[in-house]
Amino acid sequence: VLENYSDAPMTPKQILQVIEAEGLKEMSGTSPLACLNAMLHSNSRGGESLFYKLPGRISLFTLK
Repeated sequence: VLENYSDAPMTPKQILQVIEAEGLKEMSGTSPLACLNAMLHSNSRGGESLFYKLPGRISLFTLK
């Protein structure tokens, strides 16, 4: 989503909205936003991480 649908950093909610609108992944479970948020946070730590979380209060993510 970050690579193909936006040239700017996105919040987890914005990313999830694109995923749902484009039918990129089947949603199941009670809180897909919490799951996506946890995945983004865990994959934005360390030197080998795939994502970069912009500093600040709002969770904005982009690809490294």
